Amino acid sequence: MILASACAQAAGDRWEDEDAVPALAAVGVSAGFPSYQTIAPTLSLQWQHLGFQAKASWTAAGPYVGLQLRGYLPVAIPVPMYVGAGAGFYGKDVSYHAALGAHVPLSLNARLDLEGGIANVPLLNRRSWAPHLAAGVSYAFPVETSAGPRATSDSGRSQEPIASGCAASTEPDVGGLKGAVDRSVRDFIRSARATYGSIYTDLTYNYSVTGTSVEGDRAKVDVRYSGSVLEIATGQRHSASGTAAATFRWTGCSWVRTGLDY
Repeated sequence: MILASACAQAAGDRWEDEDAVPALAAVGVSAGFPSYQTIAPTLSLQWQHLGFQAKASWTAAGPYVGLQLRGYLPVAIPVPMYVGAGAGFYGKDVSYHAALGAHVPLSLNARLDLEGGIANVPLLNRRSWAPHLAAGVSYAFPVETSAGPRATSDSGRSQEPIASGCAASTEPDVGGLKGAVDRSVRDFIRSARATYGSIYTDLTYNYSVTGTSVEGDRAKVDVRYSGSVLEIATGQRHSASGTAAATFRWTGCSWVRTGLDY
């Protein structure tokens, strides 16, 4: 569930989801049928319940361009689902389709895209019905639609990102671990809110560092977290809490997260 995954990335402050949900952009490649979309690069954009996709490929009749409008369903299942309708243009022909699709998360940014439905396609001097099938992989990343929320410490001060660059390599900065964890939290939350914004809203959570250990250029941070989200379809609030452990590596300039266990 989004809550457990989101909170498991956390390590030290309180956050309330009060600003606009980020949009989610994705680039990828898909394979499908009918054959005008056998191999097609894709570009898509989602904002909460609305989405759009464009794809292109090459056919015997010349270039193919497909466009699709999507409506994301507020269904509380592990993967975002949508209904889509669109058209494709190649040569002098136009095809139409309707489909049901889903994005299966493979990692924070990578996902498997699956889609099935029906297409209306030209065939000689008439039109015919055919299956519409597509499967692909894509890289998704959030795009802010507002200034976005800030993490607020218990003392009420905003936690600004810490610059990761430096003029020269230095010894591991133990004090910089807190900032590294905060940046990881913010990056993950932006992606989670953008991906699951059609299913959940009103995300709130708190997190605290319960232990830190550093050995050479490696560090481990233990975290305790709790929080909740509101399911849009039912109005039910879901809560979760637990512990997590994040590992980091010192690059000579900054801490980079290398793993997470929760």
